[in-house]
Amino acid sequence: MTSVCVVTGAAGGMGSACARLMASSVGALLLTDRDEKGLELAAEQLGAESKASISAMVGDIAAPAFLEDLVLRASAMGEFRTLVHTAGLSPSMAGWRDILRVDLSGVARLLHAFHEHVVSGSTAICLASIAGHLGEFDSEMDAVLDEPLAEDLEERFETLFEGEPDPGATYRLAKRGVIRLCESAAVSWGERGGRVLSLSPGLIDTEMGRLELVNNPIKHRMAELTPVHTLSDGSDTILPGCAQDIASAVEFLCSDRASFISGCDIRVDGGLIGAMNRLG
Repeated sequence: MTSVCVVTGAAGGMGSACARLMASSVGALLLTDRDEKGLELAAEQLGAESKASISAMVGDIAAPAFLEDLVLRASAMGEFRTLVHTAGLSPSMAGWRDILRVDLSGVARLLHAFHEHVVSGSTAICLASIAGHLGEFDSEMDAVLDEPLAEDLEERFETLFEGEPDPGATYRLAKRGVIRLCESAAVSWGERGGRVLSLSPGLIDTEMGRLELVNNPIKHRMAELTPVHTLSDGSDTILPGCAQDIASAVEFLCSDRASFISGCDIRVDGGLIGAMNRLG
């Protein structure tokens, strides 16, 4: 049976890079994004480069009705093998409610939607962020984050802030929630022979990464602190990592070589968190 890989955020820098590498290990790729033109271009490019069958669906992964359609399309294409979830909103792109809805609740709905189609060897990689490793976290907020599909999620989240949450803090906590969610989901997926991991990118040269670099001055200092830079000296950005770094890690984690890795977060940050922890 044809093996199927689903890539969300496929029109973005990291999503398209992941799709390109995954195309060589599966029979069919199902790409999705909200950006219709960008998705069409990504699908055309992959179709020209790859022997895999390419299909694309425009939609919002945080919308339950769209997720139903996405799962049905994937099932019609063959056997579910891999989910690479890169879609999301950064603090400069949306308000706190949308960030919570897409970056946390949307991930929970996505993993739940594909759960019944998990077979031995199925793998989900959900992009979190090093933001989910920064700062202090308390047990009350973790309890809220651990119920991402609760009807009163926004109300409980806002109450703990004692005021209007800001997008930056919400993003950090949503990514903390994704890390915890993937750890938990690895148990139920594992019962069906599947694996779930989160992957936390550092500062990566993508359109979103450059947007945050402009709007968040602390990113400049974080870029300077990052011990490993994979971009060439001729690059026009100080961002130290590139989309290929993320895609290469995803490709390995989805392979049989990583068959015993599940329920954990993999930091692909050039050592940034280590450097920041050393500073205290």
